[in-house]
Amino acid sequence: MAPTETGTARHVRADGLDLRYHEAGSGPPLVLLHGSGPGVSGWANFGANLPALAARFRCLILDQPGFGDSARPAVYDRNYLRIAADAVLALLDALEVPRAHLLGNSMGGAVATLVALEHGDRVDRLVLMAPGGVGANVLGPEPSEGIRRLLDFLADPGPDRVRDWLRTMVSDPATLTEDLVRTRLAAATDPAAVAALRDAYATFADPALAERVPLWARLRGLRHEVLLLWGRDDRVTPPEGALLPSRQLPNADLRYFGRCGHWVQIERKAAFERAVLDFLTHGHG
Repeated sequence: MAPTETGTARHVRADGLDLRYHEAGSGPPLVLLHGSGPGVSGWANFGANLPALAARFRCLILDQPGFGDSARPAVYDRNYLRIAADAVLALLDALEVPRAHLLGNSMGGAVATLVALEHGDRVDRLVLMAPGGVGANVLGPEPSEGIRRLLDFLADPGPDRVRDWLRTMVSDPATLTEDLVRTRLAAATDPAAVAALRDAYATFADPALAERVPLWARLRGLRHEVLLLWGRDDRVTPPEGALLPSRQLPNADLRYFGRCGHWVQIERKAAFERAVLDFLTHGHG
């Protein structure tokens, strides 16, 4: 029987917050970190991939602070990436997991990179799927189309803005099934979810909370084996953004996926799962 959202849901008190995560499978631990966006949660990003990944790994899909069913901090007084990175470490501590693989999508990729850079002994291998802050968009407009649609939603939350944002996530609009859109609309327009997303993004725009050195400028110091996954038609983190990290990361491989936007794990589900399982099992070989 395939794992279910309710059947895998767990709660843990970590870093002073009640955090929800989903757990399934056995084997080496693998922490999966979702991206940002209206109505996002760990299950929304990775629930469909759990049967394949949990066959080989102890999967821990975290709702990052303020997202999904995880509590939000009382005050967003630090860059949100640091708030989220501390939550990852607190989860590992609470579950007595000394070391884990990290798989991060979009914002989750930025969080995974920060954890690996500053707590490298807690991280085994890294899968970064169109990670935020790690690439450098030197050709297209900034912010990207997908980020502009997300900011439009934050300025005026509503169903039409959610649909506009969703269309930028994928290469093939047929990927946006009625069930997916309905689920995202319900979660995205929840006032608490809107507030948490708005507050997290406010930390990215606040100069006082900016990182002294951006993630993309620190990549040479990351010695872990890394697999970079990128959709060729990504309109959120454009594909040319993969070129800098693929060169700067000393132990990275890059794979582009055709017929694919920002959600590699959804649009190219089977190929994504094969790539992740092969890399986490065998490394670069």
